[in-house]
Amino acid sequence: MSRRPDGVLERDVLQALWSLEQPASPSEVMAQMQTALAYTSIATVLGRLCHKGLVERQRRGRAYVYSPSSTEAELTARRLHSLLDATSDRTSALAGFVSGLDPQEAASLAQLLRDTE
Repeated sequence: MSRRPDGVLERDVLQALWSLEQPASPSEVMAQMQTALAYTSIATVLGRLCHKGLVERQRRGRAYVYSPSSTEAELTARRLHSLLDATSDRTSALAGFVSGLDPQEAASLAQLLRDTE
């Protein structure tokens, strides 16, 4: 079995939670992911995501259920802001980002910028 790149399993678990659209147990997350990973692996990842503030946990009977603490778009926006905050040259970083957009994405971004003015 090959090792997953760092962060891929956490992303996959978050994707499953977003698609379920309701608090879910580790078993429900496993079923949504259609994975053969062990229950304990998914439960461990959910615990780590909870510790990072990306997932919220609440009791359901004797077990816990988990839900994402933000939408996928909100998390992506926070991560983009964090990356920009980490650079000393935001303008060049933004220029590099924009140069990688396809024409439709660039048009969407331009419209969003016009709407915020």
